Amino acid sequence: MPRKIQIVFIIVAIVGVFSVYKLAKFIHISANRTPNLMGNITLPQEDSDSDHDGLDNQQEVIWGSDLFNADTDGDGFKDGEEVNSGHNPLIPGPNDLINEDNLTLQFSELTVAGLAEGSLQPDSPAYAESLADITNSIVDSAKYIFNKEFNDQGLTIITSNKVSNTAYLKSFIPLLRSFGNLMSEQFENIENNMNVIGEKGFEEKNTKTFFSNQASQYQSILNTGVNIKVPSNLKSAHSEFLTLSLQMHEISDAIAQGDVDPIKASFALDALGPMYEKYLDVMQTYNTTLETLDFDKDIITTQ
Repeated sequence: MPRKIQIVFIIVAIVGVFSVYKLAKFIHISANRTPNLMGNITLPQEDSDSDHDGLDNQQEVIWGSDLFNADTDGDGFKDGEEVNSGHNPLIPGPNDLINEDNLTLQFSELTVAGLAEGSLQPDSPAYAESLADITNSIVDSAKYIFNKEFNDQGLTIITSNKVSNTAYLKSFIPLLRSFGNLMSEQFENIENNMNVIGEKGFEEKNTKTFFSNQASQYQSILNTGVNIKVPSNLKSAHSEFLTLSLQMHEISDAIAQGDVDPIKASFALDALGPMYEKYLDVMQTYNTTLETLDFDKDIITTQ
């Protein structure tokens, strides 16, 4: 993928395409719904981690978690592990995803908490550290969302032989071509969609419809791929393809929902940049694997 396009993605992700007014609205909503905003308290010494849970004491104050309890909500996962994987350290799992992956609300809630306890006040000596903690938390959540891997435990794995390999390829090749066409359509429309988003924001109807349709088609490809019987020697390659389909669905859906969660949509645009290289990596995996398999070679040209 041209480096110029990647740079454009990064710039859009950094600058963002949501208004100050809209962000202020999210912060206002958070201020009214956050149950236990802390009063003006002294922020703990930076870089200290009293309970060794992966969150330093400043981060614990911002999140409202217990500085001296590595697992505040008692669900078996350390507070730092939960934050880094997009989960709320105050709510026991499994239904503890932060704001249902809404990064804009997550950011606004953390900002409200930081303002309430004082570390985000401009004259606070901990201002830079607190801002960095909040930013890192949002970045970690975005990485988790857009780098999810497909769980291959639900796949039907069969013995690898000429018959099963050929049957697999007969089902898989049309699916792969559909995926390739879908991705090509997305990248061919990058410049136009980026211009529209930059000018009108994520709520522009045609852009929302385009990415919503893309997300739906990637989900369809994923659903079809899950139901294909996979020869054991092709399990790894097939799982990589389904992971790619899952990630493209998450990215497309996030952009389509950009009017609701503009921060997440901006990160999605950034995550879209390297996906073509990931696609090439998956194709290379298949090429390497097929060289070792016995199958009807005519299936490649007839599909």
